[in-house]
Amino acid sequence: MTDWKKLGLKAGLEIHQQLNTHKLFCLCPSEIRDDEPDLVVRRRLRASAGETGEIDVAAAHEQQKQKYYEYQGYHGSTCLIELDEEPIHEMNNEALSVVLSVAKVLQSDVVDLIEVMRKTVVDGSNTSGFQRTCLVARNGKVPSSEGDVGIETVCLEEDSAKIETRDIDHDTYNLTRLGIPLIEIATAPDIKTPQHAKEVAEYLGMILRSTGRVKRGLGTIRQDLNVSITGGQRVEIKGAQDLRMIAKLVELEAMRQQSLLGLVDVNPKIGEKVDISDIAQKSESKLLQKPYVAAVKLVGMKGIVGKELIPGRRLGKELSEYARVVAGAGGAVHTDELPAYGITQEDVDAISAKLGCGEKDAFILVSDEKDKVLRGLDAIAMRIGMLKDGVPKEVRKANQDGSSSFLRPMPGAARMYPETDTVSVVPSKNVEEVVLLTEKAKGLQELGISADLATQLTKSHKLEQFQELSANLTNVDAVFLANTLLTVEKELRKRYGVETVKKSAVEDVLRLLNDSKISKEAAIEVIALVAKGKSLDDAASQFKLLSDEELAAEIERIKKAHKNLPANALIGRAMAELRGRADGKKIVELLKK
Repeated sequence: MTDWKKLGLKAGLEIHQQLNTHKLFCLCPSEIRDDEPDLVVRRRLRASAGETGEIDVAAAHEQQKQKYYEYQGYHGSTCLIELDEEPIHEMNNEALSVVLSVAKVLQSDVVDLIEVMRKTVVDGSNTSGFQRTCLVARNGKVPSSEGDVGIETVCLEEDSAKIETRDIDHDTYNLTRLGIPLIEIATAPDIKTPQHAKEVAEYLGMILRSTGRVKRGLGTIRQDLNVSITGGQRVEIKGAQDLRMIAKLVELEAMRQQSLLGLVDVNPKIGEKVDISDIAQKSESKLLQKPYVAAVKLVGMKGIVGKELIPGRRLGKELSEYARVVAGAGGAVHTDELPAYGITQEDVDAISAKLGCGEKDAFILVSDEKDKVLRGLDAIAMRIGMLKDGVPKEVRKANQDGSSSFLRPMPGAARMYPETDTVSVVPSKNVEEVVLLTEKAKGLQELGISADLATQLTKSHKLEQFQELSANLTNVDAVFLANTLLTVEKELRKRYGVETVKKSAVEDVLRLLNDSKISKEAAIEVIALVAKGKSLDDAASQFKLLSDEELAAEIERIKKAHKNLPANALIGRAMAELRGRADGKKIVELLKK
């Protein structure tokens, strides 16, 4: 087991959660559309100096890619503000009130004056070349099993445009997500273990859901992680959407940094870029059949480029990522993974001879268009030069397997400057109280619902529906109601092949149950019939409840028809014949009499 304290692990979280209101600086709805756009606009972006007079290193890095961007717009869902053709309107007070409520739960100090800032972003995700953000509160805390975790900042900001496609020379974005209000919560680096990171993220997510004013579903919440170990650097991992992967991301990043620190004494020397297209043209490898192929000698690095930093990811993968991200170059391969990809040992020997590689030397080649190859090899050389410093301070992308990939250098203070198109806002003192879901779960248990079921209900998107129905359907058992709402979609798919059912259909059937017009046992079957197109009356008529007299007569009939059946078997027979037409408990009681 890893001793995280000895390793010097430090981690912090940034939670970005979409709020369920209209957009932050206009009245467009906060709904993401995927139909055919009504217009497409093409733009190029450039990095500009921030308030310090310097160009941010991350912005300069993005501009080097020399891409253009296409933006998809929609009538009724996007406006001139998303296109950066009109100054922003006043800040969305509804969104701000949600953020102030969360700040109060986090015991944070709200600022006296809220100022909107511009944060330079030229990766295409904002048409303006910057993201608007504002600090709302500072210096809060949340409890955890490892002690209090500090909350450094609570911010309100606008979401970026939604990426649709990435190509070599351009990216395409959907503007309907641009401008959706986000609350951003940033913790202090107080997280001590990978599991601790997951615990804190789960607790913060619970607080946000407790407001009842946040969006739910995939993509509505994103977690960024900041991770370092002793001797390493703060590395930001962007876009962890799955709570279950947070601990794995922290663990593997700590392992990656530990491996990189083990390479600080390598002292590599990098040779000149050499055109090896003549050798590539003679090879049968499809990888080498590109417009231009070049390679560099890596002096004394044989066996090192292939070193695993984490399981399944080698140093060579990091080098090729720099070539791809910085220059858009593909086809980067190195000696430690050859022969492979159709490249034979004969090819390897020929390239090694041309580069003048010795027994302990390696090489790395890139195959693509000439400009990309040359810039890609420069990016690889730059990354190799960083080995002596251990861990580069950078931003990485979270992968589904818990690993991460290079995105860009770590941005600095040069990216920030004031927003000139809006006025400052004095935060309201009247803040709505938030009842935490953990407290709501305790209230559910007072209705006879188990702790596990109460927790499931509060974590689901069915809590509000349950509260409304339980208040009105007083004859429906609370446990049955909770179970039905949580499982109805799954049961309909599994038992009846029904993929979708309207919320109103479920509620209509539950009202029939409340009015004693159907039994609990019949509820799911009636819902299934309605979902398949039958009217509510026709579906319910097939399971009309028997009167007490009718039920007694049916019980007598079944008993006479099956005189020799033992008691338990008789109960089963009666249940099967009368399923959905009488309450099961009443059937058993009458049989026992």
